[in-house]
Formats: sequence, structure tokens, C-alpha cells
Amino acid sequence: MISRFFKKQYPSGYLLDGYKIISLIGEGRFGKCYLVEINNKLYILKEIKPKSLKKSGEKVMFEEQILSSIDNPAVPKLIHTIKRDNIYAYILEYKNGKTIEDMIFGYGHKFASSEIYNIGIKLIDIIKYLQKRNIVHRDIRIPNVIIDEENVYLIDFGLARFIDNKKYSIYDDFLYLGHLLIHLYYSSFTKNNRKSRPWYEELQLSFDELKFLKRLLGIEKEYQDIYELEREFLNLKLDKV
Repeated sequence: MISRFFKKQYPSGYLLDGYKIISLIGEGRFGKCYLVEINNKLYILKEIKPKSLKKSGEKVMFEEQILSSIDNPAVPKLIHTIKRDNIYAYILEYKNGKTIEDMIFGYGHKFASSEIYNIGIKLIDIIKYLQKRNIVHRDIRIPNVIIDEENVYLIDFGLARFIDNKKYSIYDDFLYLGHLLIHLYYSSFTKNNRKSRPWYEELQLSFDELKFLKRLLGIEKEYQDIYELEREFLNLKLDKV
């Protein structure tokens, strides 16, 4: 039986189903993520908080169901699920790299245009893959995107759902992508005016870049599908060459 202390946080060296806890690497509203090791190989253990299980019920099962249907190198594979002794946890493939959040706020990285386009097109590829499987991620934010040199990974499918074109639609991920790209642009922004202005006035962007981002955010006519979005994004990249 696990003590109350362990329910709050597992200490380094603790064994859970044979996986050795190395460290706590993140905590969100619904769960905690640990770096774990077994047979000299690293994995991620994501434990769903008991309160979330009680409050959300079957909704927390969506992540397991959706990850089980995904086979893409840009998304961590679900290795297996632990369900016992009031524990509900996933063992996930470990992806090397740093989150965009850590790169910006931890290391002060300023993303160049070439990096922004590399990240953008790879996220569009991931979104396209998910939409072909009727999945919307709904949480494409800077803490959930890992960068490892040229590789881009999308993590944390806790809010992912199957598209029903009512509550969950393709536009959810378009909106998140727009906000993420704006974060990347702002990483190299230097404020020269004390007065705050809207992003589309502050950032030095071309007319086509502004139009693209405004369509993603629904300020202007939304993209009808991922393919139209992809075509316009690729045209922006060509303009930069």
C-alpha cells in the first residue's frame, strides 16, 4: 500500500511496477509526469491525480484511447497503462529535447524565421496526421512542444478528443497553432514603446504573415481545412527564401 506521502510525490529511486523514479519533471491540473528508468532505458510516467479521476471520470480515458490509435514518430508512444491500488498512470516513450517554454523562458532562446517555419510546418504535419484520424489535440502550447535539433514532438494528449464538429472541431488546433507561432515571433521582439499595443501592430510581420495568423485566430476568415492552411504557410516560407 502506498503511503500518503507517495500519493503527493514519488521520491527519486522509488519503484513503481519496476520503473525507477528519477525525478519529477512536470505537474499540471490533471496529473504529474516523472522521468523513469527500466532496463537502462528512459520513459515518462504520467500519473493522473485521484481528484481528476473522480471529477472527470471516463474523460481521462480519452488520452489512453487516442494515444493507442497513434503511430507517429512525432508523438510519444503509449507503452502501457498502470491501473492498480488507486493508481492510474501511463508509461510513455521518452522524447529527448527541450520544450519551447523552457527554450524561451529558461534559456532566453530567440527563434529565427527559419526556426519558426521549421517548427510550423512540422506541427502542421502532425495536425494533418491527427485530423486524418479524426483527432484534435486542443492543447498545442509552448510547454507541450519539444524541440530536439530539427525534430519537433507534440506531447500531452490529456485534452485531446475525437472530432465531432460540434464541441470538438479542427479549428481548435488552428487557434492554438496561431497563438504558438505568435509566441515564437515574440521571442525575438524588443519593446521600444511603454504603451502596449496589439500583437499585429507590435510585431514586424509582412502583410501575408499577418493575414495567415489572423486567419488562424479567426480574426479573418478561418481556414476551411488543414490543406489550405498548409499551402499558405508554405508560400510564406518561399517568400522568406
